[in-house]
Amino acid sequence: MENKGLNKMDDAPSTRHHPLPVKLVNGAVRLMNVFGRGKADLSEDSLLAAAREQTGLERFGDEGFLPGLRVLLQALESEAQLNPFGRLHAKAEITASLKNRLWADACFEAHPEILQRKISAPIVIVGPVRSGTTRLHRMLAADSRLQCLKAWEGFNPAPRSGGRDSDGAVRRAEVEKLLGLGRRLNPGAFTAHPMEADWAEEELLLLNHSFSGLSPLGLYHIPSYRDWFLGSDRTPAYEYMAKLMKLVSWSRGDPEDKRWVMKTPQYMLDLDTLVKVFPDAKLVFTHRDPLKTVASTLSLMWNFAVHNTDLPLRKPIRDTWLGLCEEMARRSMTVREALPPSRQFDVHYGDMNRDWRGVMRKLYDFAALEFTAEAENALGAWLAESEREGRHRGHRYALEDFGLSRGEVDARMMFYRERYGIPYEDGKA
Repeated sequence: MENKGLNKMDDAPSTRHHPLPVKLVNGAVRLMNVFGRGKADLSEDSLLAAAREQTGLERFGDEGFLPGLRVLLQALESEAQLNPFGRLHAKAEITASLKNRLWADACFEAHPEILQRKISAPIVIVGPVRSGTTRLHRMLAADSRLQCLKAWEGFNPAPRSGGRDSDGAVRRAEVEKLLGLGRRLNPGAFTAHPMEADWAEEELLLLNHSFSGLSPLGLYHIPSYRDWFLGSDRTPAYEYMAKLMKLVSWSRGDPEDKRWVMKTPQYMLDLDTLVKVFPDAKLVFTHRDPLKTVASTLSLMWNFAVHNTDLPLRKPIRDTWLGLCEEMARRSMTVREALPPSRQFDVHYGDMNRDWRGVMRKLYDFAALEFTAEAENALGAWLAESEREGRHRGHRYALEDFGLSRGEVDARMMFYRERYGIPYEDGKA
């Protein structure tokens, strides 16, 4: 929901927006710091050692994650200005990813057949943040003929016994608890992007385990990591993501030929890598008015980041994510020009609002999948439930909250609007 109440950027210190539990954590840890205790250790050696100790495992297998981890840790220490809560948050997230890599490697060693599985003709949704990718993804995931990544599997993809999903309930319960805590501490972020343990979720969660995902840029102000990220070759991260997808489907016992439906806005940045790793992917591109997507993206990222520092964040969020929105559009457009039209399908946000069934009939035809009555009913039921619950209702955002005008965003994004014929949602040019 657009907020038209603010006329200029409100860049107050983040402490003004910290809930009581975050304030209590910060106060308690700072008191412990006075006595030389309590500071979360974000050194590489400490984090690797903690992951090994907590799993009882030693081998990470492919160590292609180390460059990203090292750049991230340096940026967290030198640029992010983390408060104690932010340090604890970063340590917990990084340690969890390292532990999952250890558990995953143990599975791959014990069951090498996992890596022989095929991922055939996945339907991959590619589009700007806040352009309807989540709605489209979760609608398609309601079709029982398709498989998707669930939120709990994204956070905890690896069975811990080395066997087939013997501890799935434990891993799911951990994520359910984590998401419940997130909703209490950060209701703004979960209003903008609702999550439940069993809902379809984007593969960004898997890329995060290689420290090559966009997530850190939505949690912390780390310009050096952004620069490294934009210039890095993320092929190893995508290859590892594919391995984790095979592990997830194997641990469920899904048939190998069950098609995946995938999505994350990061694919706009990495479209060349995506089609290299998934050469027969069917690409579905979503489009929405950049005035809406940019404003909503800035708000979402601010909500995710605000608890991790005491400093004002709106300006750094604006500068980082306005640039990323433009870069994502430019990179994806360049790669699309070299791809055959038969691999590409475009979906406009307004068309989905007006006639989702008509859009879906064409999409299913593009994907060489029959749009059966069962599929139509399942997708319609998901959409009706989502609208009934008002899952995105209450997210308020405005360009002015971040010191931006319509003209400034248009100047950066008009090339994208014109290329795909994207209308202004308010009808004003």
